[in-house]
This record gives sequence, C-alpha cells and structure tokens, in this order.
Amino acid sequence: MSMDGIKGNTSISTYQNLDGTNLTIAGVEEKVNGPKGSAGAFLGVGTDFTKDAMAVLDFKGTYNYDEKGLFNQNLRIRNTVGIKSAATQIRYSPLSVNIPVGKNTTLYANPHYVGKFNYKTGDWTNSAGIFAGVTQKISKNTAVSLEAQRYNLQDIKDNSGKNWGINAIVSWAF
Repeated sequence: MSMDGIKGNTSISTYQNLDGTNLTIAGVEEKVNGPKGSAGAFLGVGTDFTKDAMAVLDFKGTYNYDEKGLFNQNLRIRNTVGIKSAATQIRYSPLSVNIPVGKNTTLYANPHYVGKFNYKTGDWTNSAGIFAGVTQKISKNTAVSLEAQRYNLQDIKDNSGKNWGINAIVSWAF
C-alpha cells in the first residue's frame, strides 16, 4: 500500500552491453518523496547469467532544481555481494533531465560520474557516462523504460561494444 509521499515498486532491469556482457537485477524499492526531492532504498538480486549472482542494496536520493522535478541532481550508492564479486559503486549526476512529452510518456537524460570499489581486488575505478531513454506508463501501476547508455566518456574515441549498452526496465508500483 502506498501512503502519501511514500511510494513502493518492484522492478526488473536488464543492462545489455554491446560487447555481450550483461547484468539483470530484480527487487523492491521504497521511496519517500518530498517537495524538493526523494530518498529511497532498493533491495534485490542480480546476475550476469554466466559467472555471478549477487544481492543488491541501493541507496538513492534526488534533489530537484525546480518544482516539477524536470531538472535534478541524483546520487545512487549500489552495494553488491555475490558469488564472485563484492563492490560498492557511487553514481552521481549533477544534472538529470526529465521531460514529459505526453500524459504517460517521459523522455530523460542522465549524465553521470561513476566510481566503484571492488572489495575482492582492492581496485577503485571511475568513469563518466550518460544514459538517455523513454518511460511509457502502460497502466495505472506499470511502466516500461528503454534507454541507451554510453560508458567511459573520458575515452570518447573508444566506441567499441564495451562502451555502449541498451537497457530495459519494467516496474510495478504499489
């Protein structure tokens, strides 16, 4: 059940990189919405369908620059613990854009910085990226998003498959 300002959803997300690697995550999110943004947590499971399965715990926050939330900044801290992996990833976007183009359709773009610490190897990696897409609400409680993603913008000349992805997200609000 949804209380005023508190929203929940279940979702399945799949991130398909053009080099053949992937990550699929399913889980539950609770989010508190306020007048200037939101804060939430996501708990789920993920797999790459080849070598790893993992628990996923995300903490998310947004701060709206305007009253409608068309422009915002956001932060996601993703923690994963898997059979072969354990990591914390921080993704920060100083300017995310959400543009409604119809009653049930929204276009969005999210340029961001990503830093990731791998607990198994002790390595810290970081990069810049962007994803952009469209969300279509298909019923009162169900939405589908499709997006394209470009990783490693700091290496703008490398347009290989490892730096491109196609993502799909289906979510059900409760």
